[in-house]
Formats: sequence, structure tokens, C-alpha cells
Amino acid sequence: MKIAFDVDGVVLKSLDVILEYVNKKTGLDIKVDDLTTWDLEPLGLDLKTLWEAVDYMYAAPRVEPYGRAQEVLSRIHHSTNEPLLFITGRADPQTAKRHLEALSWNSTMPEMIVCGGNRDKREYLTENCVDFIIEDDLRHVDDYLEAGFGVGLMVRPWNRSAAATVTARFESWADIDQWFLSISRKYEKR
Repeated sequence: MKIAFDVDGVVLKSLDVILEYVNKKTGLDIKVDDLTTWDLEPLGLDLKTLWEAVDYMYAAPRVEPYGRAQEVLSRIHHSTNEPLLFITGRADPQTAKRHLEALSWNSTMPEMIVCGGNRDKREYLTENCVDFIIEDDLRHVDDYLEAGFGVGLMVRPWNRSAAATVTARFESWADIDQWFLSISRKYEKR
């Protein structure tokens, strides 16, 4: 089974960095837990500030990962002997690659492929023969499922109350670890 991982909101705490900039610039105190949608426009912020915040995050030398992300990704890489595949909605996937490479990987950084450039990732899923994507952005989940891709939703404050139909829901990287172990056993038995 070929698995793809979204970057922002799944592996990296990118919205934390974006909100840090927004709060500093506007004097607000918006927290990630306050978000009810992935899109920040409903917060009433002007687009100039939002784009500045995104550029600020892109330029950051490092973006903190979610707990156990590196550990689980390393285990998946070593178990599959395949490069990790990251598909990002960032217009410039190289910024995501730089942030992923800056993480404190255990012994060695796993081989990785980073592609993307659009929030609708179907083209990249097809090009890379992906079976399953772990995503936090709900915008195209139905499209992915309709196209035959499995979708694992990384539950975050901005998607927690959504009633989206997905293949699996993950509350944390520990859940992804358990899920991967269970599917690995199924494939080993074949």
C-alpha cells in the first residue's frame, strides 16, 4: 500500500507559525484550538496579512512537528524500504521539503519525495500511484474518495466537528502508528 502524507497540519504545526505572525501583526490572540475551519479568511483578516503570515511560515528555518511524527514516519520508511511521499498544497513544494529536512530525524533522515502545489491533490495522487493519503484539509476529501483513494483524516481543531466521510480518523501520530502496524500485518500475511 502506497501512503502519502500531507505536510501542513499533518506533519508540521504550520498554522501555529502563521497564527504567531497574525497575532503579532494584529494584536489578536487567536489560538489553533479556536479554529473551526482550515481557511483563515473567516477570521476577518485582510488577505495581505494572511499572505504575509504564510510567507513568514515559508521563510521559517524550522517548523515544529506534531508529537511522534518523525518517529512514526521513520518507522514507516524503514518498514517499507520506500521513500516517504509528501504531497503538499503549498505553491512551492520545495519550502515543505526544506522544513521536513530540517526536522531532527533519529539516526538518519529518511529518503523522501515532496511534491504538490495545489490543495486538490488528485493529480499527484494518481502520478505517484498512491492508495491512501493522510490529510487534514477537508476541501477535496470527497473527490479523493470518489477517485478511489483511501483517506485518513488527521483530526485537528479546524476539522474536528466536520461530519466528513473518510476511510480512517487519526487523533494523533500514535493512531497512525497503530494503523500502519495493522495494515503491515495484513500485507505480510499475503
